[in-house]
Amino acid sequence: MGGDDDLFRIDLNLLVVLKTLLETRSVTRTAERSGMSQPAVSRALAKLRLIFDDALLVKSGTIMRPTIRGGELLEPAQQALAGLRDLLATRPPFDPASTDRVFRIATTDYGATVVLPRLAGLMFTAAPKASVQVVPIDGQAFRNLGEANVDLAFYSDNPVPPNLRTRDLFRETFACLVRAGHPALQRAEEGRMRLEDYVAAAHILVTVGGGKAGPVDTALAALGLSRHVAVRIPYFATAALVTASSDLVLTIPRRAATNFADDSRLRLVEPPLELPNFGYRMVWHERVHGEPDHAWLRRLVLRAARLEADGAE
Repeated sequence: MGGDDDLFRIDLNLLVVLKTLLETRSVTRTAERSGMSQPAVSRALAKLRLIFDDALLVKSGTIMRPTIRGGELLEPAQQALAGLRDLLATRPPFDPASTDRVFRIATTDYGATVVLPRLAGLMFTAAPKASVQVVPIDGQAFRNLGEANVDLAFYSDNPVPPNLRTRDLFRETFACLVRAGHPALQRAEEGRMRLEDYVAAAHILVTVGGGKAGPVDTALAALGLSRHVAVRIPYFATAALVTASSDLVLTIPRRAATNFADDSRLRLVEPPLELPNFGYRMVWHERVHGEPDHAWLRRLVLRAARLEADGAE
């Protein structure tokens, strides 16, 4: 026999008959073990003789004995069928307690700041031998989800390719951070920065994709206003550090702003204009949707997001 093209023309069930015939050396006992009729076993043996161009088993008195070629085929047939059984066997259930799986999650430092702390607490309680590798969101992130490089991504509710699945984690709003002692704080009204102070200030724009504007600029433009963006940076945490040592104003998602406001050098203040909220979600590829370890990770992320949402209220 040749390559795969030959296998398409062969009923692989004949391998079961061949193995049983070589083990029992009897058409009758093969029929009993297989649940086939004796004529059906005889027809299968005839097909096998044609395939291998050999008699395989010949009568010797009251029993059948394998030919030289037939005797050589018993062990390979046993091994081939054992491999098929392994291939078709039901996978054992995923066990978090024993897995040493490395889960790769693509996210910005916003997702790492907001979701990962609670996720890590849940994960390493349930799966102490597992580990998480965080990789940055970049232009290859969605493509990597389709390969073996990334298991899950955290992303906003912007459109994603149609071969990806999504699940909402929470809705997010915006808040501002300024340094403690910022002049605008003294003129803030009920914790909200005045619009004239906001427009007059220099700003930091966190832009992961390198854009020159964001939702704040769109909202200001609707009022016929604009702002001066003095610093553009792809990192939320670094932007907060710059804010803490300057008079720059940073407008970022509220959950991150709340976390960074624990720094005594920073103060959280409400923006002076209405800004759109947005959804934050996890994204994964169809190819891993049914995998038990991936499903477990997604359930854990949902729990972590709900804990975060409860803590943010």
